Amino acid sequence: MYRIIDLTFRPYPAPLGNGDALMRPAYGYIPGAPILYEPISEHRTIADILGYYDTTHVMSGVQPGEIFTKGTLTTKPYATYVTYYNPEQKDPWEPKYISDIPATDLVGEYTLLDLREKVKPTGEITARLLKESSNGGIKTRILIIRTDYSKRRPPRPNPKYFQESPVLSMEAAEWLVSQGIRILASDVRTLDPRYASRSTEDIYGYLNRNGILVVEDLANLDVVEEHHDLFFVGFPLPIKTAIGGPARVFAVNMKNPTDFVDCSHTLDVYPDPIPDYDLPFIPPKTTRKLNEIGDYPNPLPGRIEPREQQGTTSKTARLTPFRMIDTAGNIIGDDMYIEYGHGTGTHIEAAFFDPWGRHAVPEEILRRYVRIPADRLVGEACLLDLSGSVGPLQQIDSMHLREADPGLRQGDIAVIRVDITDWYFYGSNPGMTPGLSPDAAMYLVEKGIRCLVLDFAVERTDPIPSSPIIKYTPNKIHYFLHKNDVPIVEWAVNLKLLRKTRFVLAIMALPASHQGGFPAHVIAVEKW
Repeated sequence: MYRIIDLTFRPYPAPLGNGDALMRPAYGYIPGAPILYEPISEHRTIADILGYYDTTHVMSGVQPGEIFTKGTLTTKPYATYVTYYNPEQKDPWEPKYISDIPATDLVGEYTLLDLREKVKPTGEITARLLKESSNGGIKTRILIIRTDYSKRRPPRPNPKYFQESPVLSMEAAEWLVSQGIRILASDVRTLDPRYASRSTEDIYGYLNRNGILVVEDLANLDVVEEHHDLFFVGFPLPIKTAIGGPARVFAVNMKNPTDFVDCSHTLDVYPDPIPDYDLPFIPPKTTRKLNEIGDYPNPLPGRIEPREQQGTTSKTARLTPFRMIDTAGNIIGDDMYIEYGHGTGTHIEAAFFDPWGRHAVPEEILRRYVRIPADRLVGEACLLDLSGSVGPLQQIDSMHLREADPGLRQGDIAVIRVDITDWYFYGSNPGMTPGLSPDAAMYLVEKGIRCLVLDFAVERTDPIPSSPIIKYTPNKIHYFLHKNDVPIVEWAVNLKLLRKTRFVLAIMALPASHQGGFPAHVIAVEKW
């Protein structure tokens, strides 16, 4: 038996004019009806609208290394993605938005139907085809349909990829609802014929209103084998009231969890590609003339945001609903723009930025972390429980870790519990976090851990500030771990719900590139 625990913080969206709602949430805030209409034409296609993804980088204060990514994308980005909105809840405990979906619906055994020879581009997945391929019924709560359509996926968003996508018939959707599934996943660009410009049937709405999460544009289904026995679906931006977003999906061998398949397509900036360089910065050079005032020669960003506002600048989230319409004014579908900071809730950080080389991160590590390497994201985990010995603002040293260590092994994901996020995150006090001492970080590196997961921030202010709201730090602990190939997940939640010291952990990070941090959806699975 498996026990599944979601360790991910669900941030609130901020209304306009309130940038820090995640930290000081406007409880119950829901974005209003769409005031933005996105018209589709030959000059601006559905692929252009939904594929939009823009990022920018800012420095928090003038400390090199304190660089944060801000991003904007859509609920159906050009990557693997999820769709779920159920306004007609039949049960008050039934999820309405993706942030409400319980972890037990996101992880489980699955049925994989291979329809490669039966469904071609522009084809339709019918009820008859599903019944014949499944011998009459689906016996798991997760259904994956393989067509190999995503092998045709072009490098950049393309309307043809939408238009030729195989779609699902309404009769097939009705049959799937009768089977009681909770997730329908496929490697097509869209299962909804409206988005492929082929009919007006609202397949997303029908499936979602019947409690079925839709996952699309999967990758690598050809290498999923029978021993990959559990399917994990994560959405790194589980913002309350969001109706979709980018997904990270793994098929995991639970007997050997480092043997897994990443079933997610990557996410890239569009329409303006990131410049073709290996690293995100070059040594600072000035273009100022002798008779001009100088400025900070920041390698990558030029923008500096106040350190005192870190809770707002690095952790904000916003949703902007929009409705797509064709040239005749017909509604194609309802979606949202998602704005995020890379510290929006639970997130993973790694050594991609090291401006000026001040943290001595080897170049091969900087290159390795242009994207978070998948081999850091799934594996056996070990819990070190410090909740009874460490509190706010306290420094955690190697003695704390040694006394709490129940048997940390080389290659483990180390999980450290102090219960800070659960109690303080909404209090707008990032400075209340405890943090690791240098010798504690060295202890973990000597153990050879794969990744570090915390329900606090790894860096404690040194020295303690006069105001705990402001956290000043040179990030020396971050970068010591980073240059030793250890990424860090911060602000996890619900570690108090874990009942075992050893379990399997999946860190489903945003599959983007050229960022120092990525929102992530983290799920633990205990074997009982």
